[in-house]
Amino acid sequence: MRTLTSAGRRGWASLPGQETLRYFAAAFFALTLVTDWAYTQTMVLMWRDFSAWLLFAGLVAAGVAVVLWLIGLVVYREHPFWTVVFLNALVLITAVVNSLVHAGDGWTSIVPWGIGLSLVTCVLMLVSTTLRRTALRPMQRI
Repeated sequence: MRTLTSAGRRGWASLPGQETLRYFAAAFFALTLVTDWAYTQTMVLMWRDFSAWLLFAGLVAAGVAVVLWLIGLVVYREHPFWTVVFLNALVLITAVVNSLVHAGDGWTSIVPWGIGLSLVTCVLMLVSTTLRRTALRPMQRI
């Protein structure tokens, strides 16, 4: 069983529920890419609507996770890993811009900018998660 010691928490000021919300936001943003792709293949408007709702749900989950993270920073007085924070901020910015693009009508709300921004969001999430895990790995104890 893996556990984090008090030293292992350094840099990750998280409150209960914050990690879960972060994972939900990541899942919503990744599913947006899937539904964008489904729309380009079928041109069924249902997929465009799903993309818009998934983006909204992801932004809500990410927003609550950010609020919990900020509260955790104040409570635990820890220093975050700024590279990961910067990448997560870029994820949120691209998701907001993607949501604005998806607010358009029909084909032009998905192709080319909607699906491109969904792909960029997923790549940024992957890089952020990889950096976070490599930074956290030396702090874990078995």
